[in-house]
Amino acid sequence: MRTEDFLTRLEGVHRNANGWIARCPAHNDEHASLAVSEGEDGRILVKCFAGCSTEEIVHSLGLNVKDLFSHGNRRTTAPPPFGLTLEELAKAKKLQLNSLKNWGCSTQKIGGAQVVRVPYSAPDGEELAVRYRCSLSGPNRFRWKKGSKVHLYGLWRLAEFRKAGWSLLVEGETDCWTAWSYNLPALGIPGKSTWKAEWSSYLEGIEVYLWQEPDAQDLVSRVGKDISNLKVIVAPKDVKDISEAHIQGRHVGELIESLKGKATPASQIIQIHKDQHVQELKKKAQPILQSRDPLEDVKKAILSMGYGGDTTPALVTYLALTSRLLAMRPGSMPVHLLLTGQASAGKSFTLNCVLKLLPEEAYHEIAAGSPRVLIYDDAELRHKAVIFGEADSLPAGEDNPAASAIRNLLQDHELHYDVTVKDKQTGEYSVKRIRKAGPSMLVTTSTRRLGYQLDTRVFTLEIEDSREKIRAALAAQAQAEVGNVNQVNESLIAYQAYLQAQAPWEVVVPFVEPLSELIAARATAPRILRDFARLLSLVKSVTILRHVHRDRDEKGRLIAAIDDYKAVFELVACMYETTLTGASDAIRELVAEVVRMLNEGSPPTQSELAKRLGVNRGTVNRRVHAAIRQGWLVNTENRKGYPWRLEEGEPLPEREGLPTPQEIKEAWCGWCGGAGVTGRNKHPSPKHEENTIETEQNLIPGPLVTPQNEGEKEESIPHSVEKENLALF
Repeated sequence: MRTEDFLTRLEGVHRNANGWIARCPAHNDEHASLAVSEGEDGRILVKCFAGCSTEEIVHSLGLNVKDLFSHGNRRTTAPPPFGLTLEELAKAKKLQLNSLKNWGCSTQKIGGAQVVRVPYSAPDGEELAVRYRCSLSGPNRFRWKKGSKVHLYGLWRLAEFRKAGWSLLVEGETDCWTAWSYNLPALGIPGKSTWKAEWSSYLEGIEVYLWQEPDAQDLVSRVGKDISNLKVIVAPKDVKDISEAHIQGRHVGELIESLKGKATPASQIIQIHKDQHVQELKKKAQPILQSRDPLEDVKKAILSMGYGGDTTPALVTYLALTSRLLAMRPGSMPVHLLLTGQASAGKSFTLNCVLKLLPEEAYHEIAAGSPRVLIYDDAELRHKAVIFGEADSLPAGEDNPAASAIRNLLQDHELHYDVTVKDKQTGEYSVKRIRKAGPSMLVTTSTRRLGYQLDTRVFTLEIEDSREKIRAALAAQAQAEVGNVNQVNESLIAYQAYLQAQAPWEVVVPFVEPLSELIAARATAPRILRDFARLLSLVKSVTILRHVHRDRDEKGRLIAAIDDYKAVFELVACMYETTLTGASDAIRELVAEVVRMLNEGSPPTQSELAKRLGVNRGTVNRRVHAAIRQGWLVNTENRKGYPWRLEEGEPLPEREGLPTPQEIKEAWCGWCGGAGVTGRNKHPSPKHEENTIETEQNLIPGPLVTPQNEGEKEESIPHSVEKENLALF
């Protein structure tokens, strides 16, 4: 079977540097995880990064493995269905044959067919890669030599281009040859999807122009992001590229010189397209922009998708994912999240429900793979969530350099990784430095806690498996089975895309100082510093979601309201109490039940505890071990493999959690009035705190004003959700 015939059977096909990417037909693939390429012997090579086998992939297409070979099931080196000589290429492009030879091009045979060999050389002349031109037209015009890595074309001429003081970036080698024929300093990008940020270093200190072919706006965005002084020459309506202009008989040198004067800064083009994109998303997101409380819309959407029981874990996950959009200063941190619990407790289901409310550009998912895949992956990470489906795929070990690189990304908002590389020819080693800009937030799932250093950087959200939770989940599945489950709310997806397009979001929490002092009076554990940073990010995430109803300060920053803190307090108060005391509600319940059974003279066995607490035995085992580690229970059984013999240990610590919204409000009023917590500088209350409405729950600042009725004051909807046992133990 020919590769093009195989590709027609797939969905979501697009080119990359090494072949094609498509959706895998062997599983429900929403993220194009199937790589397709060609072997030098004509074989079709397939790899699913989600773990599907080759047999599963081809069988799902109604094919057999033998169909991946050129001639049935025999591995042969069949001539490709094309052929091209250097002479034919020179004639078709109206170029001098001797010039092409001087630039290193030649005719070569591969598998019985003639192709044009195009070497890619470094500035010092060393050959870096080889690309073959196989035909003048068609989908398979080019093929990279095995082992080649994508580079800019023409780098060996970089020194003479620097003397000219400027360079023209074009797509492909043919445009370079045409430009060189007119003594124009051109470098070639081998395909608009291949641009790499590190290539910008070659062009530092000179003027850079990019020839934009029709429908190549994405290339302008990629290159313009890395080259601040980039100017764009938009192709005239009657020509696609400079090679075509040359074939038409136009003087390319004069054409480029006239167009240079009309070139537009890439930053201006990018901003225009960004503004247009934002306006399109704004229209799609209008139902949420006009909502009184988008967080309530999120809750309703989660329930409508068949989520059973308390929505607290899903809402915390949603806010954590929204924290990817925040502007980060040194010391601040997005809300990295670990969803933990027994197998099949609903960790992945919770995460997948929330991801359905986000656009694809909001996150980068690594379903399974090498622990170093994030380091060497070319994916953009800035203001994105990084989803590791299983924590086992994360680099392990406290002293592991790859694990250290991940921790740097989570805390310092940039991935740093240095690796030594041996030169095959000289035998000498050099250092390759990998840098990936954040901020990024991490989400992963596991049945157990992470290593200590990574664990202190994440929120651990336990997905409970109580009888009530299982009953609610079964009821939700039953409703889904009879068709009572709604489709994903498209306006919510558009809303997150709208927020993404405007990242980073600057948010200020005006009551942060009294909040910090109230927490400091209760907390002693060092990790509270990181937990406090994440608490602020959760509050800011709520503010972003409610930005239509929030004021801005003189610097243009959104001003968080105590109502935003209230929403977070209701979701994570239990989680923070566990951080401060080490004892979650679940652990307290377990210890109390053990003590009760001891007083009754009944031995606290695993099965009996599971029955009384309404959870499975695995959950009981995890909680007992946690209580033993903290000293609240003692296991007097020293024989390995024998059941526990539990006794009561140290008393549980007093309950100490987050300050309530009312406490924050009172402390802030004192702070602003000069007679506050410490009597330091007065801080004026933000505008939306001046008019508040008393409710039985708390004082809720900030009138919520819909865009249609601007100026009309309305009460905010009290955000009440049932509390789940959220643990940081």
